Amino acid sequence: MVMRRIFGRKKDDDEKDAKVESSTSDEAEIETGADAAEEAEDAPVEAGTIPYHSSLTDRFKYMFNDPDISAGLEGTDEFSLEFMAMGERFWFAKKTKGEVESGTGAVSDEDVYIRLGNDAVGDLLGASTFSEFQNFYMKYYKNPEAGKFIKIELRKDVSGLNRRGYARVPLLKLLIGMTR
Repeated sequence: MVMRRIFGRKKDDDEKDAKVESSTSDEAEIETGADAAEEAEDAPVEAGTIPYHSSLTDRFKYMFNDPDISAGLEGTDEFSLEFMAMGERFWFAKKTKGEVESGTGAVSDEDVYIRLGNDAVGDLLGASTFSEFQNFYMKYYKNPEAGKFIKIELRKDVSGLNRRGYARVPLLKLLIGMTR
């Protein structure tokens, strides 16, 4: 009260100041809410989920047909991949300007031969997103364990594979072990 007399302020002035301060804090809260919404829009969207598949062949068929996972696949030259998983051999191949084909058994003159351990296959089939699939794949490739391993044998040189488009397609890049 003494201070108000010295500075010449009345009670009404104090109440007005309090109202002005509260209204500016409300505006600040609204602005930060809008900023948070903009930041959420700028955040990268996580890749969509991958549906359940009972076999690795079905999982790869889905991935080769998914536009995000196999982006740029139509621009690649021919390729052929042979897999050995769960005691079965299967392959995926693409002719120049053709569709991705698959089959069972061995394929002649493959670019890459990939062996997968039985436990690794189970984890790869259980992955719900491509990011999770990628993490499992690279983990078992870099740090193999008993039953959980991925061995990649390049039958052609890496520079030749990259010239043919392997480095441009996320799935092919992962399968040959070039993803970091």
